[in-house]
Amino acid sequence: MTDVNPCLTIKSLSLNFGGLRVLQDINLRLAKGEVLGLVGPNGAGKSALLNCISGLYAPESDSVVNFGNTALLGHTGTRAAALGIKRTFQHIHLIESLNVLDNVLLGLASQFKGGVLRRYALPFRSASEEKDMRRRALETLAVCGIESLSLAAASGLPLGARRRVDLARALVSKPKLLLLDEPASGLSTDERTLVRELVAISQRMDGVTVIWIEHDLELVISAATRVIVLHHGRIVAEGDPRASKMERDRLIQAYLTGESRA
Repeated sequence: MTDVNPCLTIKSLSLNFGGLRVLQDINLRLAKGEVLGLVGPNGAGKSALLNCISGLYAPESDSVVNFGNTALLGHTGTRAAALGIKRTFQHIHLIESLNVLDNVLLGLASQFKGGVLRRYALPFRSASEEKDMRRRALETLAVCGIESLSLAAASGLPLGARRRVDLARALVSKPKLLLLDEPASGLSTDERTLVRELVAISQRMDGVTVIWIEHDLELVISAATRVIVLHHGRIVAEGDPRASKMERDRLIQAYLTGESRA
């Protein structure tokens, strides 16, 4: 997709770990509100690409990663989050000793005066700050369908509810770019419709742009506005799975074989 003001621009991005080439010459432009499905076999470089965007990995020096007009390379993950980039992970990291509401409030950590440690060591700066933060967290829980669980202990939640809490924590700060790393991981076949719902919720949140890693190709094709197929660190195919059956078949073939076909 071409956008005169892209949300994310990646040019000539390559990543090496020692002598291992993890990503090779990745070029990508992502428009505001787009849902990009990122698919490929294990080891294709999907999570590595998200790690470069979110500041966890440092790609080669001639790589370009721009978020709007801001260059991301050289910034930490904390800086990326402050700019409006949030991420969920394949393995959910909730604080088990806290309830659902407090776990979601952690998504607003960068907005607490004095940081997240102050949030739990000292009272809020003011009653109005506390009221606003809790309102935002409860509204996000409602959007994610779990407001009734706000006071439930995180330790007792089933996996589907934990996925919703993880998403709410990422969305509560109203990110501009959301990185979803295999949200279907660990879910049963019957539960995977939940992922389609979570992606749809993300898309409704003020036009947030989504990059979504997934192994379930049929699930991605049913919900993404564009799909990119990675293989051995290269983009081998991309397209809109909604365009036609021929386009869907081309993407599936690229996923299965690792080869591009016009």
